[in-house]
Amino acid sequence: MTARNLIARATCLILSAAPAAVTAADRDRIEDSDYSKTVTIVFSGDSSTVTNGAGVTISYGANTASIAISSAMEGVQYVLSGTSANGYVQITSTYASKVTLNGVNLTSSTGPALSMISAARNFVVTANGSTNSLTDGSTYTRSGSGTLYTSGPMILSGKGSLSVAGVKSHAIYGGSYIRCMGGDVKVSSAVKDAIHSKTLFRMDQGSLDLTATGDGIDGDSGAIQVNGGSINIRSLVDDTKAMGCEGLITINGGNLNLTVNGVQSKGISGKSDIAINGGTLACNLAGAVYLETVTDVTTYVDPSYCTGVKCDGNLTVGGGSVTITHTGLAGKGISADGNVAINGGTVDVFTSGARSASFTNSLGATDTASADCIDADGTLTISSGTVIARSTGIGGDCLSSDLALTVGGGNLTLTTDGASGDCLATNSTLAVNGGTLALTVKGGQGKGFKSTGVMTVGGGSSTFTMSGGVVQENVTASTYNPVYCTAMKSDSTIAITAGNITMTHSGIAGKGISADGNLTISGGTLNLTNNGANSATFTNSSNATDMASADCIKADGTLSITGGSITATSTGGGADAISGDGVVTIGTAGITATPLITASVSGARVLVSGSDYMNAKALKADGNLTMNGGTYKGTTTTNGSEAMESKATLTINGGIVEINSYDDGINAATKIAITGGLIYSYASNNDGIDSNGTFAISGGTIISSGASAPEEGFDCDQNNFAVTGGTLIGTGGATSTPTTASSTQRTVLYKGTGTANTILHITSASGTNLVYKIPRTYAAGGGGPGGGGTTPMTMLISNAGLVSGTTYSIISGATVTGGTEFHGYYTGATVTGGTTLKTFNPTAIVTTVQ
Repeated sequence: MTARNLIARATCLILSAAPAAVTAADRDRIEDSDYSKTVTIVFSGDSSTVTNGAGVTISYGANTASIAISSAMEGVQYVLSGTSANGYVQITSTYASKVTLNGVNLTSSTGPALSMISAARNFVVTANGSTNSLTDGSTYTRSGSGTLYTSGPMILSGKGSLSVAGVKSHAIYGGSYIRCMGGDVKVSSAVKDAIHSKTLFRMDQGSLDLTATGDGIDGDSGAIQVNGGSINIRSLVDDTKAMGCEGLITINGGNLNLTVNGVQSKGISGKSDIAINGGTLACNLAGAVYLETVTDVTTYVDPSYCTGVKCDGNLTVGGGSVTITHTGLAGKGISADGNVAINGGTVDVFTSGARSASFTNSLGATDTASADCIDADGTLTISSGTVIARSTGIGGDCLSSDLALTVGGGNLTLTTDGASGDCLATNSTLAVNGGTLALTVKGGQGKGFKSTGVMTVGGGSSTFTMSGGVVQENVTASTYNPVYCTAMKSDSTIAITAGNITMTHSGIAGKGISADGNLTISGGTLNLTNNGANSATFTNSSNATDMASADCIKADGTLSITGGSITATSTGGGADAISGDGVVTIGTAGITATPLITASVSGARVLVSGSDYMNAKALKADGNLTMNGGTYKGTTTTNGSEAMESKATLTINGGIVEINSYDDGINAATKIAITGGLIYSYASNNDGIDSNGTFAISGGTIISSGASAPEEGFDCDQNNFAVTGGTLIGTGGATSTPTTASSTQRTVLYKGTGTANTILHITSASGTNLVYKIPRTYAAGGGGPGGGGTTPMTMLISNAGLVSGTTYSIISGATVTGGTEFHGYYTGATVTGGTTLKTFNPTAIVTTVQ
């Protein structure tokens, strides 16, 4: 009966159609192979019972539990069961072999407990529901490099469990590749690696629970691929890795849980590239950095980090979930010698380790090692996925790169708690073109975005929550250089073309957006609020007494704002909303809708030394300031604060300006020139528009309201004041008088009473010349430059409609209906009623009416 069945089976196999192609992966499935010949071995102490149903050659060692098998036939399976504390099985075959572990507990005293010596496949199957254990000997007298050893490929499968201990060597060793396709395998201890595979380790199904003195899984010069199953590894020894190889590491699925406590040890370490496409990876690390002394031409320290995922090549995350928690000294979450690209999945890294002691690095500079979340020696690119990173140690960065750092998409939540910690940092260019970014910076002199090279923002939504303060770094023993906690800081230039940027800053002397070079804003929406106080005084590098303040936008070079919507608010002492050390340019000729700039300051002026104060400015340029278009709204509320200031020449060629200021609304050191635009400047306690040099107005509509005498609507300290065009309305306790020799358009100076909200109507027989609502009540007081005397109000009026030989009436208390109003100036309105105060005929370039 048995013979007939075997013949029938053989006939069936002969007649079956062969598949078109059989791949190596298919051949690894035990179900796809036929093992019709069986050898059973039952161990009992130092002896065994062997049923040789295959006719293989069997020999014994010191006892009958020490079994060596030689086979030259195909399709042989071996079933092992029983217990021996002094036995082993060694199978040598020219064909693939299958070993089924069916409740075997085997300890060898001379080498591997189970070794399969074959270049063909070596299948190790744990029988359904069985519990098995293998332990090697403390000395090896037979060939092999592990408790479970194969010279060729090893395929683990089944639905039972296997416990392996490596007393002398590796626990599991594959001379070719190792593939896990089922079963529960536990390595309780191994003197060397828990699993060592020469060419490939592949995990598809089953579970691994590994503890070793060496590595958890070592793929040697080959690759590692995880497609499924569960891997739990504890790496507790210095300078080891939970998983690593010299080839490609690919994680497509499965659940990996890695615990790493050794100094300079690694969770996953690849000498080539690493790709994470799926699955779940959780790394818990506590190992510290190792500061290795290197003696070359010079002696220096090369830090070797304990790292969650370390890649000598390029690292890509395209899917799955990566969670890394690191508490070790200067620990790293993810580190690549090449590039890092995150294109999907979720990456969550938390490092809380302190920074190392200082050392001399390879460049001869004093350095420290810090705990960073993700670091690339090459480029770092994020295009999709979710990235969560937090570093609490001093100098710890969330995401950093030596080369370009680019964010094109994804959701990023980044937090640094330690001093000098940055959320995004690069020694090259930084570009944010998309994505949603939430950045929190708590440490002194920390940064949200930090680049050594050019920084560009072309899209995305970035929210900065800043609370770190300024740090005074020693230049010499007695001089200091302030290093600021800044939302966006470039050592080069910054260009913002699109995107949404929101910032709140509460740190002492914190900065919003700061460029050592030029800063250009041509688009985007910026909402910046800086509530930080000013610093204490210090001696700067020029040996002058100085003070640091909390500004929203600061350019050390030129500042150009030609588009976008900007709201900048600073509340700290002496703090500016928007400032540039060089030339500042606003808008484009002919365009008023963009940029839309709203700048406000409310911080008090701060005494620096002697009579030198640091005053808050809404918009300030140390160089020339030119406005060509757009809309600017400036507000200041404290003494010394001005809404638009240039330390050189201030020019307005177009756009809309609306200012409410405590001190001068518009101020320039050398000259103010206005050729166009719609301008309103109201100063509650000083001049509406003040030039400390000359004044030249050739166009535009300018409404300027200064305070009571001696303050003025238009003030140029009796310097040349040329009016050659435009519409001018200035009110104050006094005014500067246009220079007759330089002016071609007539001006009227009306000196009389001024009561808030009273309509003044200037008209002639030919019709209305001007309709204006007085913005405030003027009380009598002393005069200022250009006139005023005890007259409560001096009003300067100039427009092209004032012509010689025409009699005009000044009517007070008129009623206005319809038309268009711009801060009290009406055009196209219907005017009725009122009382005539004065009449005049502007026969001269400047006519005074009082």
